[in-house]
Amino acid sequence: MSARDRFFKRVQQKNDSIPPDHESAEGEIRAFRQRMDALAQQICEWFEGSGIEVIVSTKHIHDLSTLGYSLSSGICRYDITTIRLLNGDRSASIMPEQLCRRAERGCVTMRVDAPGISQVFCLSMAPEEGWFIRREHQGVKENAIMTENHFFLAVDCLA
Repeated sequence: MSARDRFFKRVQQKNDSIPPDHESAEGEIRAFRQRMDALAQQICEWFEGSGIEVIVSTKHIHDLSTLGYSLSSGICRYDITTIRLLNGDRSASIMPEQLCRRAERGCVTMRVDAPGISQVFCLSMAPEEGWFIRREHQGVKENAIMTENHFFLAVDCLA
């Protein structure tokens, strides 16, 4: 493959990973933020009265995956909800990373840590509502809809 072919293949890959217009970017960021808020609320409900501390806070993202939209519009910078679960020396953090990663939208890292154990899961927005979940080193084809059961299997070492 020539350098020219590689160049245009990379251009096409980048264009495929970014929605076509500014309006959709704002809408997708808004949906990402709303889904994180809803996830935080759901997790708070799941752990209510459990003794596990749920800390909901905000993270400022400078999202380089949205650079193709427009630097001057400011949409590559936004605040979004984060979630942290604490049970003694065991914890889980759910941190949004970026809006776009190839074909995925709403990319979030969930890190679960316990003595001698560290697991990482990738979450991304499912098409209509909810989230996909998979282990860090699995491909997108391994995504599963994140049900309550899937979530608690992932954070099992918090117990």
